[in-house]
Order: sequence, then structure tokens, then C-alpha cells
Amino acid sequence: MTCRMMKKIFFLLSFVSLFTACKDDTPKEKENAPLTVMAYFVADASGIEDDIWTNVAAMYDGLSLMEKQATLLVYWDGSGSYGDWDYPVVLRFVTDGFGNINGQKALPEDAYVEDVVALAEVVKEYPSQLSTDKTVMTKVLNDMIAMSPTSRVGLVAASHGSAWTNSIFMSRSLSRSFGQDGKGSDNTMLVKDMADAMKATGKKFDFLLFDACFMGTAEVCYDFRDATDYQIVSVMEVPAYGFPYENALDYLYEGTIDGYKKICQTYIDFYQERYAKGNQAWGTIALIDSKEMAGLAASVKNVFSDENLKNVSIDQYVDESKMQEYGRDGGFGIAYDLKGMMAQLDEPLQSNKNKLDLFNEQLEKTILFKGCLENANPKRYSVKTAEYCGLGTYFPSYSYDNWNSFYKTIDWYTAAGWNEVTFSWDF
Repeated sequence: MTCRMMKKIFFLLSFVSLFTACKDDTPKEKENAPLTVMAYFVADASGIEDDIWTNVAAMYDGLSLMEKQATLLVYWDGSGSYGDWDYPVVLRFVTDGFGNINGQKALPEDAYVEDVVALAEVVKEYPSQLSTDKTVMTKVLNDMIAMSPTSRVGLVAASHGSAWTNSIFMSRSLSRSFGQDGKGSDNTMLVKDMADAMKATGKKFDFLLFDACFMGTAEVCYDFRDATDYQIVSVMEVPAYGFPYENALDYLYEGTIDGYKKICQTYIDFYQERYAKGNQAWGTIALIDSKEMAGLAASVKNVFSDENLKNVSIDQYVDESKMQEYGRDGGFGIAYDLKGMMAQLDEPLQSNKNKLDLFNEQLEKTILFKGCLENANPKRYSVKTAEYCGLGTYFPSYSYDNWNSFYKTIDWYTAAGWNEVTFSWDF
């Protein structure tokens, strides 16, 4: 064999080796995300149908940017301008991590919402049903869990919300605290019923993100303590745009505390940027460690049951005007700052003030992230950063007989020791 021929063979083998190595370095498929994001969107005759359809499109945009294989399952029960369904459905979006969704190159971020919706895979159809009924919710959640390619799942819940109350208080004809599936008092649900619906699946959710107003109270988070590991909540109104899923959906798929903190920070950054541009913007957000909620209730009860408070009326020391209240125009009487309320018990505790220290330590364990916009547009939604602890709470008022009666039925009432507290009026 000549020297020239040997060189040619060597060159050919080197080329083949290089080509093969390059080909091997390019993965045929991306790594799978560790969990599946499920969304429960209830917006029938709620007035926010189109806003929530926009959330679906934003989730699609966020999914298109992911660099892992991931599945998004959306339960939709609502009307609006963009959907073609007059009945509840489960929609599926699957990304391959290469910018393709449902086997097609993802649409650009500025695509019309109706074009995004048209690409959804309808994997389940339901007859007309009340999606705020806890039995219905459990069935739907079980259906989506069965569709999930991962054992770990998280839940995004979007609709109207009014904390722990038994009424959507901005429309007092309604009689429950989350969701609106049609008009009337029977088309919403109690927070406890929702928590029970989630627990009835037998699956503990990795996270629960409430894209709904006023769900960031101790009363609400206590109800969900056994339904989910972490809760992402706001103690005040959530702007109609909701969460900026297009910028942050991949953080939910991380399935880590750091990931959940990132989506909280992204939420605040998004609305701060909107404020800087002169657009409407406000908000609070907190990440709650569910396993610490029992300890938080116990630390509040430890204060309330103190012997120095046995013979005093709590409202003689706790002044509503000295607590930050959440909600536009100074609030609705539903959520005051939890830490701000407890701090006012410093004087009557006398020698047992260390109990407040224990409460504050437990509060820090419970709230893993908190953020808010002090400068809001319009100003009626402003929050004082220095007085924002991350969680709100109810402080009973003689003006709200209905709420006071209902408050005695919720789990937080006894767990936190409100049943041991004395008022100057008949509570």
C-alpha cells in the first residue's frame, strides 16, 4: 500500500470519527422535567374568562422556552372569546424541549390567543358540571393525575377568591370563597372543600399556586397544610393579567424551593417593571412552607392562651388602625397583617414576651419568600413594605356578624386559639 493511499484512508477514518462524535454529542431528546404542572381554571360567567384564556396563552409561551420535556394539563370550564368549547375540557400541551409543542414548532410569543388555543390537544371532555363541587374537582384532578407522565404534580388554581370567608365579599350574593362556575351562590366553593378535594385524590401536590385574590391568609394556608408541600399566594388582589407565566413557567417545573422562590421574584419584578413604565401594577406574593403551618398555629395559640391575657379584652390592645390591612382603598376587613396584629400583644404579655419571639421565629420558618410593591398604580393598592410579613389574618369585628359566626367553624379558629380569646363585645 502506497503512502498516498494510507493518507487517504487515515483522512477518511478521521472524518468518519469526527462526524460520529459530533452526532453522538447531539441528544435525540431532552431530559424530562421532574413534575407535571396541572391547571384548574374555573371562569364561567365570572367576568374574567378572557383574562384566564390569556393565562393559557402565557403558559404556552413559557412552555415553548423550556429546555426539558414537559407536560402542561389545563382543565378549562368557562366561556370567553377564544375557546370553541361549550363544555368542560382537559387540554394538553407537551414540549420536547427543542421549542416544539404538540409536535409543531411553537408559535411566536405575540401570536393570537385563539391560535394558541386552537393548537391544544383535547384529551378529555366532560358533560356540563359544577366545577366548584368538591366531588367534581376530585374526579377532574384524578383524571389529570392519571394523564401525568410524572409521579410528581403541582397545581395552578385560577378564578375569583376571597380568602377564608363564606362569601365573595365584593359580590355578597355569592356564598363561598374560591372559584366561580356560573352565576349564583351555589357556583362557588369553600376553601376547606377545595383542600378536601385535593386530599381526596390521595396525592400530595408539590405546590399550589393561587392565581386568585386574597388567598394569602393564615386561615387559607392552614386549610391546605396537608394537601400540598408549598403554597404561592397573595394576600391582596391579583391583577387581572395574573402571573407572568411566559417568563416563569419553567421555575414551577424545577420542583424545588429555589424554583418557587424564583417565580415569586419574577412576579414582583414583572409588576415593578410595569409600574416603571406607567402601567397599572400592584401586588404581594409569598411562598409558604405547608408543613410549618401547624407550628404557626400553635405559636399563635401559645400567645393567646397566656395567663396574662385571660382577664383582658384583646381588642383593648389590638387597634385595627395600627395594623396594615390588605386590599384596595385600605381593605375590606378581611385580612390584616398577621405579624402586625401579634406585635400589639407585647404590652399585656408582660413577663411572657418571649412567646412573641417564638411566634416570630416560627413565622420566619413558615414564610420562605415574601415580596410586594410599595409603589402601586393606582395608589389605592399600595402596600407598606416594612409592615408586610407575608401573611394576613382576620381580626374579628362586631361589624361582621356573618363572618364572625363562620370564622368559628374553620380549622384555624381552634388551632390558633381564637376560642380562648376574650373581646369587649360578644364574639
